Amino acid sequence: MRAVLAVVASAALALLVGCGSDSPPADVPKLLTRAEAEARTVVPFTRGVRLDKAGRIVDVTFEAPAVVDPQMSWLKLGLRMQGAEQKAVSEAAERLRRAEFQTRIHLERVDMAKPSPIPLSRSSDDGRGWQRLPQDGRVERLFQDSVDAYPLVQAGLQSEDMFYEVLQIADAGLIDPGRYRVTVDIVEDRPEFEGMQVEFIAAYYSLGK
Repeated sequence: MRAVLAVVASAALALLVGCGSDSPPADVPKLLTRAEAEARTVVPFTRGVRLDKAGRIVDVTFEAPAVVDPQMSWLKLGLRMQGAEQKAVSEAAERLRRAEFQTRIHLERVDMAKPSPIPLSRSSDDGRGWQRLPQDGRVERLFQDSVDAYPLVQAGLQSEDMFYEVLQIADAGLIDPGRYRVTVDIVEDRPEFEGMQVEFIAAYYSLGK
């Protein structure tokens, strides 16, 4: 009788272990399709852009949500390259950095009685400080930058299987929650960048790092 009970217990244990092995993994955020990413209008967000023709490449009205951690409300605006090979992504970013790629960028808050321009800044040429953008929003070059990966992963905008490089166009700083509009224009034709896989990105950076 004891032998029978032992066999039954072993079978039950094996069944439980088997059930456990078939259980679904912890929830992993779904990676958005390009169409889904293009429809997203809350920070963080991305937009596919092309860099070879002069003119407007970004015109997005979006929501900056209330951020629970006040150290994560520093808004960065830039370009992001991605790919399966780190070397190729780094080389693409380096091409843009060296090319003195020029843009004009403007950010304004639009949920008030009158649209209110938001001051923007960029890294100083020596990389040791910040300087305010001129009134026309012109940016003479791009700088290496970084944003917080976790909110992007949770939003379905970043995969752990891909490599990414972010280049700074401008920083908006500690903006308040609200509705905003950002526009970006390329200053001149750059045919050498035709076909480059790149996105505009608006994302937060944690000042507590």
